[in-house]
Amino acid sequence: MNLNPYIESGILECYVLHTLSVDEREGVERMLAMHPELKEELNAIEISLETYLVSKEIKPTAYLEERIVGSLLNLIKEKAMKADDLPVINRFSDHKNWLWMLEGLTKVKLDERGRWIKVLRQNDQITQMLIVSTTDIEEETHENEYESFLILSGACKCTIGSNVRLMEAGDYLEIPLHVLHDVALVSERVVAILQRIKS
Repeated sequence: MNLNPYIESGILECYVLHTLSVDEREGVERMLAMHPELKEELNAIEISLETYLVSKEIKPTAYLEERIVGSLLNLIKEKAMKADDLPVINRFSDHKNWLWMLEGLTKVKLDERGRWIKVLRQNDQITQMLIVSTTDIEEETHENEYESFLILSGACKCTIGSNVRLMEAGDYLEIPLHVLHDVALVSERVVAILQRIKS
């Protein structure tokens, strides 16, 4: 059988690229089973497409690659969750990975402002705190620290400049530099991870 018309139809390329319907894929698989020489053609197409893709690869800048790799490593660190090696919270953080910190927090002694704060991590660049609050957080601004927080339980309303955002368990928010912001509780209490990173 002359297989050239079948090969030249482009159906094998479509098969490799997974653009065929289920019936068309089954038809190609029947042809491959009946004509073993088509498997060699299929392998050649796969190698050719892979070579082409590698030749067109766009390498990210060193800065972007570092950020991507850092984000992935941070996600891995978050899944392991060790108290002596905490990850940085960010928009990809899962509050469920942090909930173990809530154990034993039902009877914490609040200060005169209605808050309890435990420093989890502090060095020259980053400070992370577990905070329990039963009162609103006063308006403030930061000149040289990026503040962010991840809500673990409760609900609050955050006002950042002229923007208002309702936040509940699992929500993350990063506060821009030089912008006034405050937090008003919507629930009886809020528990959050508060993070400050020096700019």
